[in-house]
Amino acid sequence: MPVYDRRYRAWDGERAARPRPALTIARHALAGIFASRLTLVLFVASCLPFLAFATVIWVANNLDVLSVLEVTNAGPLRASLEGSLFFWFLVWQSSFAFLLVSFAGPGLVAPDLAHGALPLYLARPIRRRDYVAGKLLALVALLSAVTWVPGLLLVVLQGSLAGDGWFLRHARLPFAVFAGAWVWILPLALAALAVSAWIRWRPLATAALFGMFVVGSGFGAVINEALDTRWGKLTMFGELVQAIWSQLFGGVEFFGREWPDRPLPAAVNWLALAALCAIALVALRRRIRAFEVVR
Repeated sequence: MPVYDRRYRAWDGERAARPRPALTIARHALAGIFASRLTLVLFVASCLPFLAFATVIWVANNLDVLSVLEVTNAGPLRASLEGSLFFWFLVWQSSFAFLLVSFAGPGLVAPDLAHGALPLYLARPIRRRDYVAGKLLALVALLSAVTWVPGLLLVVLQGSLAGDGWFLRHARLPFAVFAGAWVWILPLALAALAVSAWIRWRPLATAALFGMFVVGSGFGAVINEALDTRWGKLTMFGELVQAIWSQLFGGVEFFGREWPDRPLPAAVNWLALAALCAIALVALRRRIRAFEVVR
């Protein structure tokens, strides 16, 4: 056959279904996450609070068990089932979510950058947003499994045990649990991916995440104490999230006092978290590319 006949010919056969590269990337990323024994242990440990809170709900709705335990004043326990118990469940699970993302997140993007794998990804019919969405979806699935999924199961358990129209009287609780979890999941996952994209050494990336959230909280507390102000909470991302949670749940008290103490205005809380997400997306956009200039 002459060379000039070896030209491109469009495929005229049956076309396969449109591929979903983000789902494929997410599936392999999740497999890599659970290949780590430490991550697996943390994930199993994160399921224990769910069992503890489920037991509390069962006991609070069982008069026979309360009498056996000689609980004479179950009023505060039952009052917590109106919303605060689910708030504190999110607070507890957010700590496990942070630990999981601190150890799992840095290993998602950094190895691809260190070994020059991004050009191989992007040379295929995979766009940058597909790559980022796949990695983000892996973290979102992991964090969802320890936050809003068990949280909604607790709401369903309480509703089934309480009966008498409990769901109708507490219709805001499922939304508060679901939306509240996402307020924590999205900034945390984006920050982890951004740190992984810029810091290739995994231990240093984990330390950077701890510094961003833990040291930042300490720094904000020092500012509040030294200057007698509340604006140091701008660096305390946990406080910002809990203030939003408190609004979603209709207010939460801790030993008779509003929690969190002296919160920032609601708009400021939302803007601070939105700024964190925007910075993380810009950082990812600058690093996720099909080529790299080495100087």
